[in-house]
Amino acid sequence: MSDGDVYIRFEIAINNNVSESEGSTSMSQLRGKRYANDVVEEGLSFSICKKLVHLMQGKIWMVPNSQGLAESMGFVLRFQLRSSISIAISEPGESSEHPHSNSLFRGLQVLLADSDDLNRAVTRRLLEKLGCNVATVSSGFECLSAIGPAASSFQIVLLDLQMPELDGFEIAARIRKFRSRSWPLIVALTASSDDDVWDNCLQIGINGVIRKPVVLQGIASELRRVLLMANKAV
Repeated sequence: MSDGDVYIRFEIAINNNVSESEGSTSMSQLRGKRYANDVVEEGLSFSICKKLVHLMQGKIWMVPNSQGLAESMGFVLRFQLRSSISIAISEPGESSEHPHSNSLFRGLQVLLADSDDLNRAVTRRLLEKLGCNVATVSSGFECLSAIGPAASSFQIVLLDLQMPELDGFEIAARIRKFRSRSWPLIVALTASSDDDVWDNCLQIGINGVIRKPVVLQGIASELRRVLLMANKAV
């Protein structure tokens, strides 16, 4: 595309000839079942694939054959072409049990708030690779409870902006109202591509934004920027 994005379509054939007696549980879950109106039912494995593809902002579908059974699974993903997508996040001469960590991230106390179990697990793992100490919560109310005590040691709060009941904007506003205007540092997690998201975050007191789907380089780059800006302000 003219904006430098590349769209790649994948198609995976599904073997409908595998017998149930062979114990192919995953295949039977992925394979569709025929209804009178020839609608292909989405099995458990396909639902998991669908969730992963949607996290990557892609599209996925099942293609039925003439018998109404799932014949193949297709999906399209968008990739951004860049001259270089790697960043240096390790310092010369440093050694650590986390190969990607450096002194800026090692031991950083992070509270991660995300209502989606899969997103939360993936983001936590990436933060731990950087050397951060991570605590997780699954709701806005749990997040406010965790940082409520004045002695709370969290230095960074990662907030999913699209959480139900209490979204990231409301949580950030409450943190800034009852805690320091500049501490803890707040970084938003969002799948939105709207240009006004960053402006809204700045108005509330959010220090940074990480776009979903989260990747190691993206987290490291934004956390470094936020931490360095905070150090300059001190």
